[in-house]
Amino acid sequence: MRKIQVLLLLILSQIVYSQVKETDELYKTAKKLDSLIFDIGFNACDLSHYHAIISDDLEFYHDKGGITSGEKAFTASIKNNICGGPNKVKRELIPNSMKVYPLYKNKVLYAFIEEGEHDFSEWYQGKWNRGSRAKFTILWILDGKDWKMKRVLSYDHQ
Repeated sequence: MRKIQVLLLLILSQIVYSQVKETDELYKTAKKLDSLIFDIGFNACDLSHYHAIISDDLEFYHDKGGITSGEKAFTASIKNNICGGPNKVKRELIPNSMKVYPLYKNKVLYAFIEEGEHDFSEWYQGKWNRGSRAKFTILWILDGKDWKMKRVLSYDHQ
């Protein structure tokens, strides 16, 4: 039931609030967080900051890999499968695909939704080979003064 509520929240919030502009501070924050998760973490394999920006009770839903629960399991998955696997994998955000939708309670920002598309490539035989393209939706929650990645949907891998 809780999973349905989260998905419903994601859908309804997109109807109620419009996306922010690329010049908005919230968009810039989302772009920075995306870079910390993917450019620095996933691509450069520097996972040292993950504990600070990933919720302990993270839920990550992947259409090919199933569910990953918790920051520790997510970090271990990236460390072992992306950074420690036999072939290096790289993620690139599709230009102009990222959208950010703020979520408010009593006119106070408490979360935002980041959605977009990204490409994955694999280093094989001395060159990058395009892998899959996928869509993603991330729910970021404000935890005190810090943003935490709370729920992730990664889907439509082609």
